[in-house]
Amino acid sequence: MSSIREAAKLEATRMQSVNPAQYFERNLHQLGFGDPEHALLQTLKELTDNALDAAEAGNILPEVKVNVIALDKTYDFSRLKERRISARFFKVSVEDNGIGILPDRIADCFGTLLYGSKFFILRQSRGQQGVGASAALLYSQLTSLQPAVIISKISGGKAIYVELKIDVEKNKPDILVMKETKWNKKHGTRIELITPGRFTARVERYFRELAIGNPHATIMVRAIKEPDGDPLEVKIERAIEYMPRKPLEIKPHLLSLDPGTLQRMAEMDKCCRTAASFLAKHFSMISPKTARKLLFHAKLPPHIKPSQIKADRIVDAAKKVNIRRPPLNVLSEIGAENLEKALWNIYPDAEFVAAHTRPPWSYRGIPFQIEVAVVYGGESVQRDVSERPGKFKVIRLANRVPLPYDSSDCLLYRCVGEVNWKNYGLKIGDHGTITDPIIFVVSIVASKVPYTSAGKFAVAHDEDIKGETILALQEIGRRLRMFLSRRRKIIEKERRYEYFKEFYKLISEEVKLITGEEVTPEVTLERLFEEVRS
Repeated sequence: MSSIREAAKLEATRMQSVNPAQYFERNLHQLGFGDPEHALLQTLKELTDNALDAAEAGNILPEVKVNVIALDKTYDFSRLKERRISARFFKVSVEDNGIGILPDRIADCFGTLLYGSKFFILRQSRGQQGVGASAALLYSQLTSLQPAVIISKISGGKAIYVELKIDVEKNKPDILVMKETKWNKKHGTRIELITPGRFTARVERYFRELAIGNPHATIMVRAIKEPDGDPLEVKIERAIEYMPRKPLEIKPHLLSLDPGTLQRMAEMDKCCRTAASFLAKHFSMISPKTARKLLFHAKLPPHIKPSQIKADRIVDAAKKVNIRRPPLNVLSEIGAENLEKALWNIYPDAEFVAAHTRPPWSYRGIPFQIEVAVVYGGESVQRDVSERPGKFKVIRLANRVPLPYDSSDCLLYRCVGEVNWKNYGLKIGDHGTITDPIIFVVSIVASKVPYTSAGKFAVAHDEDIKGETILALQEIGRRLRMFLSRRRKIIEKERRYEYFKEFYKLISEEVKLITGEEVTPEVTLERLFEEVRS
């Protein structure tokens, strides 16, 4: 018995709390930094998300400059001698024309995990947790041992130059250099990291997909994939010249909360005297009358203190009482017209482009909206889908951000597969896959997107989201069917013309023998059509 007691005491001495930096230092793969290709793309994704957010916060049309420069140095990912996995280091920088960061907040913004302005606000946004950019910085310092270099400037202020690392033990920034500097820019932020990775075609495609979700942004990419190699320069001009509508913050809806969260909110409340006023003040679509009705169904008196409520009873009552859906006019969708303009901008030689926006709806008390688009035919589409085993591709967007990985786990991708596209005129191969050159775009915007993981790679299953996505795809399918029907009629007409062309040549020669008039086959055909019409 004494040995068991000693073991318990020993185990107690080992117990300690873990901060976010310590946790993610060992679990960066959960955020997308698991292999070289993922790591480079995830770094670019997180930094460009921040850049777009910074511009939109000031109602500024975004201009994002991305540089990815290969260095003559590699990083060995291998843990075993028998399996060598290495990747080249890249110097990655992302520069924006956003509002900039106040000097006393620059270090915390990039040097503290779970630090940001969005976690406690229920509003559509690209990031949600305050992890992304600081996770990219943490990955960089773990692999390259180099600090991040940040320059930021607010309007009317001086540019601030910062070099920093993350103090993992404290989850705090370790500022190495902080000083004023000259920067020929009115306002904005630039961050530079050194990180190992692989620059693949998927990385290049990511920026085209980013431009589709953000048609109001100009995106400039300069990449050198190998040391002393030729630069790849891509500039995607904005497709529209105005800012999208700003999303609005909303209060939480009772149907979106777990009992534990509701109980904690009630116990921490300091401003409401009664449970009825607490429900009416802090939750969406709850009037004083509805609050009293909820408490009645929960068998709780309306005058009790908020801390005395029984959260499980309130949540059960909310499912029985007819609480209205949350406000649905709080989202900032891309818009069908803007989506079409963005797609024409990326695929200028496409044969057909169409987009459809569904009315906003809600899942579990959270507003969301589905948009879909389709691009058919053309060399640019053929080139984009040629790398896939089939001839179609699905671009998935969540709050305007592309989801480049885990497509098979994503509801948006699976919904495309559940539609019978043969009914809409597409060719289906032996294995049930679409063989026509076509690209689908499926976008969701929501006050809170239900991702499958913290890495935000895929959208989780929900019946309301699935239903709206299927309806949107069916609508775009009907438009596609009309186009394909017209296209087939034109192709059939041309085929018949080519088939009878030799006969028209013979007729033209006979006409020349009889009348002496030189007549082309095309003129002969037109005269025959005139005779038929008359």
